[in-house]
Amino acid sequence: MHKLTVLLAALLVSFSSWALELDAAKQMGLVGEQTNGYLGLIASSHNEAAALVSDINQQRKQRYQDIANRQNTALATIEKLAGDKLVQKAAADGHYYQTASGSWAR
Repeated sequence: MHKLTVLLAALLVSFSSWALELDAAKQMGLVGEQTNGYLGLIASSHNEAAALVSDINQQRKQRYQDIANRQNTALATIEKLAGDKLVQKAAADGHYYQTASGSWAR
């Protein structure tokens, strides 16, 4: 399990390549972290945010699948672990995140 945690930490750091756009979208309350490990769109009428969410989620899914393949584990397991970490980070940073009931909190 330790190996998986290290890989997830590296994965979260690798998301920093989107940092400026993603941070701005989070600060504006346009997007938030979901419990499933993917970014969610809060402001559905914002086209740039929708494109950002789509792009990031495609890249996240590929990275999650790569980790799942290397660890010989289910994609859903990686998505859940990443989702837990991303939601915790979003909550700590004061950004929107999805609660267990599916609603958005800040």
